[in-house]
Amino acid sequence: MKKWFYFLTIVWISMTLASCDKPGMPYPDGVLGDGDIEALVLNEGLINTNAGAISVIYKDSTVVVDAFQDVNHRPMGDVAQSITLINGKYFVAMNNSKKIEVVNPVTFKSEGTILYTQAGYPRQIVPISETEAVVSDLNRQLVRIRTVAPYGKPLEYISIPRWVEYLVVAENKVFGMTQGGLYVFDANNINKEYARVIKDIYNEEYTKTCRMLIDKDGIIWGLMYQKRSGVVTGVTLKGVDPKREKVVKSYTLPIGDPNSQTPGEIIGYINYNRTDIDPTGTWIYFNVKTRATEENAKGEKEQQSVYRMNVTTGEFEHYYDLPGVGMMYGFAVSPEGDVYLCDCLDYTAQRGYIRHYLKDGRRVSHKVGVYPGQVYFPGYQQ
Repeated sequence: MKKWFYFLTIVWISMTLASCDKPGMPYPDGVLGDGDIEALVLNEGLINTNAGAISVIYKDSTVVVDAFQDVNHRPMGDVAQSITLINGKYFVAMNNSKKIEVVNPVTFKSEGTILYTQAGYPRQIVPISETEAVVSDLNRQLVRIRTVAPYGKPLEYISIPRWVEYLVVAENKVFGMTQGGLYVFDANNINKEYARVIKDIYNEEYTKTCRMLIDKDGIIWGLMYQKRSGVVTGVTLKGVDPKREKVVKSYTLPIGDPNSQTPGEIIGYINYNRTDIDPTGTWIYFNVKTRATEENAKGEKEQQSVYRMNVTTGEFEHYYDLPGVGMMYGFAVSPEGDVYLCDCLDYTAQRGYIRHYLKDGRRVSHKVGVYPGQVYFPGYQQ
């Protein structure tokens, strides 16, 4: 009997130690600690499993896989779509749960939940005043919410002509990119009857994952693909003046011969591209397909590479090669200029990785939650 007792005790201790990367993390100064945070990762989680989670990556490479669950002793919700800091709180859009979770940015304690009272699929959240924000929604609507307590239910559901994924606010206007053009609403009167459309800039199936970006001069940028006879011939970035509501800048990076054997040459575009901008609002980052260089090839003929564009001059330049990367699920460039990718592996609901590419050429991997989709850097948000 003693032998069985010792055996079971050893098994129990082993199981406890194996799971300590999730609920057992000590939080002496709150979940984030005091200046020790490297990045937050929003993990979608497999639909219908309530596995949406926020992972915390510390500078010493320690990872808290599900900070919200650890602190609140309940799941955050189903399909975590986006995280936005507004009025000192994180607002997390939970797509399939049809709610917005309001989270303390230091303790990760829930401070409120905004529950939808009708059909909807919340995606992105942008503030429109000191006390309100608007949520994009795949149900062809925008949803107005409170961003100060008491939160309660949404204030208004606003029907719009097309569904919108990404939003930005500039000049007291709300801009939403669609396949029919860039829709413009007045922030103090969001109504489809008064909406305007800038038809020169729009997204397509493979560019709908590109965020709109606002540069140092207040110009709104969107990424498109240039086509000739249905064939993509270049990656185009167009800039919109929010005051005049028109395209004022347009720059194209040509795509070369897909059969080229020249290492490093741009040979194609990326399905479901991603975009980001540096803290100064000067450099826009995006990814393209290039011919693999010999040192990066490892048997592959193609690779993804990060390029960037200077918003003042319109000049493009190669920034970083990403060998061995298939379809990324998320993409971000840190304030220090490091590239972060969200790797969901084989999309079988196992925990994914953040691939951190440092500027000195090194790569670090962090195991996070299921289906990581967004990397967020506390203290900096475009």
